[in-house]
Amino acid sequence: MTENDGRSQESGRDASPDLIDDALKLVDSLQRKLVTAGVRRGVSAVTSAPRKGDVWEEAIRLETKPERPAVEELFAIVRTSAPEVAGHLGRAGLALAGALGRTWDVVERSLEQTGSNADRASGGDSATGSGKDEPQEAKPQVTSGE
Repeated sequence: MTENDGRSQESGRDASPDLIDDALKLVDSLQRKLVTAGVRRGVSAVTSAPRKGDVWEEAIRLETKPERPAVEELFAIVRTSAPEVAGHLGRAGLALAGALGRTWDVVERSLEQTGSNADRASGGDSATGSGKDEPQEAKPQVTSGE
């Protein structure tokens, strides 16, 4: 039995160098392929580390933009839009003030004309004693100091 055990050990030793030789051949062929690929791409492509992260890191970075708080977004909107809005509101306020001033002038003139026409109409009816059918003459207005 010792002979059988010796033979099995010798045959086991014979098998293991073959496996090691095969592994070394694979490593050698792999190294040759890597070197030829490096020469094709350029030596810097093989020897230097990649400048960017891997594809997954880049995809995550592109997908997830850092969100700003709502207050910061509102402040950014106000900073960009406020000058334009203020200018529009200022011009609109000036236009409104001008329109109100002109409107007030028209109303004052209308009230003055209505008041003077009412005075003339009431004074003219009492003096003549007649109705509306008769034409009324314009009377000069007397002012103080004349």
